[in-house]
Amino acid sequence: MTLAHSLPSAHMPVPAPAAGAGEIAPLCAWLAEVFIAPPSAPEIGAYRRGEAAAWLASLAADPDFAPGAAAMRQALAGEGSDEALAARLGTAFNRLFLGFGGRRTVVPCESAWRGNGRLYQAPAAEMQHLLARADLSLGAGCVEPPDHISVELALLSFLLVSGDPGTDAMKERLQGWIPAFCARCLEEDTTGFWGGAARLLTAAVAACPARDEARQDRHTEERKAR
Repeated sequence: MTLAHSLPSAHMPVPAPAAGAGEIAPLCAWLAEVFIAPPSAPEIGAYRRGEAAAWLASLAADPDFAPGAAAMRQALAGEGSDEALAARLGTAFNRLFLGFGGRRTVVPCESAWRGNGRLYQAPAAEMQHLLARADLSLGAGCVEPPDHISVELALLSFLLVSGDPGTDAMKERLQGWIPAFCARCLEEDTTGFWGGAARLLTAAVAACPARDEARQDRHTEERKAR
């Protein structure tokens, strides 16, 4: 899943996040990729032995993110091959998010958690408007609704980086439905991988700074870079 602006690739590490916008933004972008597709065998290899392993370890060292990171690391541990784990996580992803689980499916779209619970309702139209307002659009390969959790996280990441006035409203939007979504992920995920990601998602949105804080963090980083 991509927007018109580039984002971190799926499961590729970025600097360990803390409370500032410069760190939370890439964490949100990474989580957007985690919830859009299961990890491939090469990506699992990176999580187990590559730079992504260090990324998860750095998250596990932060008290706010430790529970989620620990759950994801546990899900990735074991003696099975990367290919075997990729197959298991792929099956679990299909059951958890794509409808293969029947009534136990956790629909990753805002419309499913508001109003009558039907897809492509008001939240989808509202998100389409918010994307257009930010001069963004879904990538050509994205077939998900505009109110998919990954799209909303990618937009939040973009707004944080740009210091957009809509940052606070986007955070409030996510806070209005992700608690129920994440709770269901924890209930239904049998692997621990997406349950852990749900814990990280909850912590990331909670740590997301207000717009004025985000602008101050960005200006501080710009001064350091000079």
